[in-house]
This record gives sequence, C-alpha cells and structure tokens, in this order.
Amino acid sequence: MQQLASYILAIHGYPSLVSIVSHSSKSHSYQDNDLTINEVETLYHFDNGVVICQQTEQDQLMIEAASDSVCEDYWINYRVIASSGIVISPQQKSFSNLCQQGFWLKMQRDRSSI
Repeated sequence: MQQLASYILAIHGYPSLVSIVSHSSKSHSYQDNDLTINEVETLYHFDNGVVICQQTEQDQLMIEAASDSVCEDYWINYRVIASSGIVISPQQKSFSNLCQQGFWLKMQRDRSSI
C-alpha cells in the first residue's frame, strides 16, 4: 500500500517515491452573489500509472485581500482518479487553506525522513 502523501509531496516538488510524468490544468471562474470564484483542476500523471486530481477554489476577494499574516480561505482537494491497481490510502485529502496544507506537508516530510 502507498500513501497519498507520497503523491502530494511530489506535486509540491519534495523528494518522493514517485515522479510526475505529465500534468494538465483547466481553470474556471463563476459568480456567486457578489463574489467571483476561481477554480483550477490539475491532473497529475505519475510514473507508476497513478493519476491524482488536485482541485483548488478561491474567491477573488480573498485573492485581492491576501496578506502574509493571515491564512485566507483556499480550498484544496486531492483525490485518486486512477490507481493502476495500486492500493493508495487515503483516496482523498482536503485542506481549507494553504497554512493547513503547509503544516501537513511538513509533518509528512518529517515522517518520511525518520
């Protein structure tokens, strides 16, 4: 069994047991009341045949008001689209902001170096 963390670490450029061979993205924006919501979906294809989908969503107001001192809402989701027969756990991981994701990535890096 492989951990989804290995794939997410590779997506963010950290050392991992897997490598990205290609990726493709598509963007979409829509209005929700007074807000413009920006969505990006990226498919990552790995050297072992696994495909991971990363979806992000952020509203335009948060992009314009972003500050280094505040961790604004930024929805991020990773899910296994194709596993090529490899058991990957968990099948999905979500974060509500970049700070949460950053902390989780640090914990996964520290765990993999033990």
